[in-house]
Amino acid sequence: MLILSKILFKQWFKSLIGAVVVLFLLITTADLINGFLQGKDGLRVLLEYSLKMPDLMGKMFPICCLVASLFSLNNLKSHSELIAILAAGYSYQRIYALIGSSALVMVFVQFINLGYIEPYANKIKRQEIEKSKTSEGRYLTRSSIDGGKFWYKTNDYFASFTFFDRRTKSLKDLEIYYFSPDFQGAKIIQSRNATYLDDQKKWQLTEVRELSDLAIPNFPQEKLRGDQLLSLKEVPEDFGEFEADLTTLSFVSLFRFVSRLSKTGLNISEYEIILYNKVFLSITCLIFALIPVSTIFNPNRRSSSFGKNVVFTLLTTVIFWVLYTSCVALGNSGTLPPVLATGIIPFVLLCYVAWNFHKNRKLSF
Repeated sequence: MLILSKILFKQWFKSLIGAVVVLFLLITTADLINGFLQGKDGLRVLLEYSLKMPDLMGKMFPICCLVASLFSLNNLKSHSELIAILAAGYSYQRIYALIGSSALVMVFVQFINLGYIEPYANKIKRQEIEKSKTSEGRYLTRSSIDGGKFWYKTNDYFASFTFFDRRTKSLKDLEIYYFSPDFQGAKIIQSRNATYLDDQKKWQLTEVRELSDLAIPNFPQEKLRGDQLLSLKEVPEDFGEFEADLTTLSFVSLFRFVSRLSKTGLNISEYEIILYNKVFLSITCLIFALIPVSTIFNPNRRSSSFGKNVVFTLLTTVIFWVLYTSCVALGNSGTLPPVLATGIIPFVLLCYVAWNFHKNRKLSF
């Protein structure tokens, strides 16, 4: 049985490597040609391609697992090896378990890719590629959000906030640190909530606390106000740039950040979807690898066809990504809970795999 397991194991990983190489070359060729056609510098094209690859590989790995199972089993069929393996007493359950355990390797690789390599690539992209853009941003710098708050700097103040709600155009726990031209602290304004008023082009601050006279040797003056209108250089559209920094956090850092925000009672569905997306896309590699295994219940080599395999792969890939992205969009809009938005399609596919196995196993007896 060990020898048979080695044959299946070797055939699956051989097909997996072939699928990764072929898809990698196709994506590489298309992306590099597109970059050069846009007239970009060669080094710039290679840099953008390298930083884009973790995201592309995250979408490619589940497809590679599907292709690996489909073509490895059909290759065994074409040489009548699958019939011989089953006739030798190798059970259907063992084949499912072997391919499933092999796919767990790709689950781990996918998780490392999405949870750590992709955030690192995004971090470099934010640092390097954004430097070459000549856009006139209203803010000068951003800091890391590992500490749980967003920080930015303008010409005359520092500011921080915990959360930006795009629906209500409001900032949570806003703090503004004003400084003088000689970089001495002038005053601090703290607000529980700040909402942008489109008609007045100002921010409406609530529960305001102001500390002034910071640059003189006397004790600072404290003033408490209920509400206050304040003009800032930033508009709501600017704060979308800060959310992009979430993609630079590793899985553990992002998990801690989301955990801290969840205790505030705020709506953090969009952030949770970013987190859960890394988990469920990793599990999808296992599910995609198990979908074609039901073909072992029909081991006749005449049932295998290269054309059918290609069509099945394309249809499964297109249907999955259409449904998955649609559910994620519903989750971002608040229609579906984050776990349901990212997990419903993988769960349905897993149920299909279990149902197919149960049905075919009963028919085989």
